[in-house]
Amino acid sequence: MATYWDVETEQAFKKLYMDTYTQVPLSGFSTIHPALRFGWDKALASEFPNETWEEVEDDLERAWKETHSQHGSWQDMKKHVRRAWEKAKQDWQNLASHNKAK
Repeated sequence: MATYWDVETEQAFKKLYMDTYTQVPLSGFSTIHPALRFGWDKALASEFPNETWEEVEDDLERAWKETHSQHGSWQDMKKHVRRAWEKAKQDWQNLASHNKAK
């Protein structure tokens, strides 16, 4: 699987994590990091170019269970995968719209 996750993306999600979970130590970020990275990469991968979360959720659940279940159950990680998926799709659309406006 191609990776679109980079240092800048990780720092942005760490900040989001710290802002959202102010009472939880940063060490907790390492627990959800695999889910965030998985969702981000899947959202930007060519296999799901225009699908919505609802359209791909079952496929992502299967893929998570096959390759990432050691990082936690789908039920525990789904909200983090979805957060990253939606953020990646939103950022990509914003970038595309910005580029069209030029």
